[in-house]
Amino acid sequence: MGFESKIYEGVTPAVIKSAKLGNANAQKLIYDCYSTMVYGTAKRIFKDTGYADDILQETFIDVFTKINTFRGESPLGPWIRKIARNRCLMLLRSSWIAKHVDIEIDNNKFVSSHEEKIINEQELELALATLSVQARAVVLLHDVEGFKHKEIANMMGKTESFSKSQLARAHARLKVFLKELNDEDKEVKCSLL
Repeated sequence: MGFESKIYEGVTPAVIKSAKLGNANAQKLIYDCYSTMVYGTAKRIFKDTGYADDILQETFIDVFTKINTFRGESPLGPWIRKIARNRCLMLLRSSWIAKHVDIEIDNNKFVSSHEEKIINEQELELALATLSVQARAVVLLHDVEGFKHKEIANMMGKTESFSKSQLARAHARLKVFLKELNDEDKEVKCSLL
């Protein structure tokens, strides 16, 4: 049994059918199983708990409004993730968000730990936080979700060259930031010796 099936094994076709009929317990089970995934997607893009909360709420309103259109030909998770991603993209396309989103770097992201994997993940999250919302969305859609530039351009209402240039600039900026961060770590370790 795979990782995803262990987490979501409670969401059976019978639960989905019951949710389609408006059963609140079935809908709560679906929400409980997938809300962390939706929130995580929104938080990675916006770095703001307020926007992530809004996306979470709006996504599940859409899920339960549109659940009768879910045919069950694929797992429920990717269908919900697509709705969440579309909600994020709709918010990104709004003119208000482009003018008002400020990126704040959370300095509490670093936790003393000997596990290199955790440190690398935290460094990457910190580096991603330095990108603009649109650049971060392009990186996540391309590098994490596996979308092609043409698909990203269509989703964001931009050109394919916009997606390519955003990704190239973001990769360059991430590379510089991570190198500087690594160099600072080496300096701190040397000064402690």
